[in-house]
Amino acid sequence: MTHDIPLILATACYVVAAALLYQSVRKQSDNWRNLSLALAIAGVVFHAGAQVSHWLGQDVPDVSLPHLMSLCALVILLLLITSTLTRKTLYAAGMVALPIAAAILLLEWILPHDPIPLNEASTGTAIHIISSVLAFGLLSIAGVYAFFVFIIDHFLRNHRLSPLVRTLPALEVLEDLLFKLIGAGFLLLTVSLLSGLVFISDIFAQHLVHKTILSIMAWLVFGILLFGRWRYGWRGSLAVRMTLAGIVLLLLSYFGTKLVLEIILGKSWQS
Repeated sequence: MTHDIPLILATACYVVAAALLYQSVRKQSDNWRNLSLALAIAGVVFHAGAQVSHWLGQDVPDVSLPHLMSLCALVILLLLITSTLTRKTLYAAGMVALPIAAAILLLEWILPHDPIPLNEASTGTAIHIISSVLAFGLLSIAGVYAFFVFIIDHFLRNHRLSPLVRTLPALEVLEDLLFKLIGAGFLLLTVSLLSGLVFISDIFAQHLVHKTILSIMAWLVFGILLFGRWRYGWRGSLAVRMTLAGIVLLLLSYFGTKLVLEIILGKSWQS
């Protein structure tokens, strides 16, 4: 209960903050924007409280996907809020980030999930599990941002600036945030792959070879995308297609392998 109440309060703050931010863009009002920012900060405080109660309030924290995606959402919102202290603010992306964070919190609160405790795992295996799930969480959220980048880019290229499109964040703001998320996810995916190769003793006996190959393919896609962004300034539809291709590979890696092993073959990666 001490974990659920802050989740509900944070969700409410994020939803209202998103609505106020939408109004601030539609009416070009700094007052609405400032009120939205205040509510977003309140939501982050409640969200952080829920995270503290989860990670520090029990002897063996559960590192399953909903909890780690919630942590990823908190980090993203902290990035947006702290960016308001700099010249290059990203808070306009809150019109996308705030509803996504609210949805993640609702899923964390409502959906049942299989807990993944780390009390029986070695340090190396724990690093591998946490980095894997965090990488998947961050890159999955990046996939949602890529979808909005695609929408805005499509309407801009076709000169169809409807009122809804006009209220969305600037394309440059969303692309900046998108590549920050991809960069962080790529780093975590690198840690996941290296720790898996080092600490998992027999990758073939544990039926992890397909998962590893797909993860490496996703790592290559994201690595090429980041290099292309740095060297050639890749953006727009190309960046979106490569981001979604990487996400599909990760989905096949995480859920496809789980489906085949545990449901079709009736095996576990530990066996």
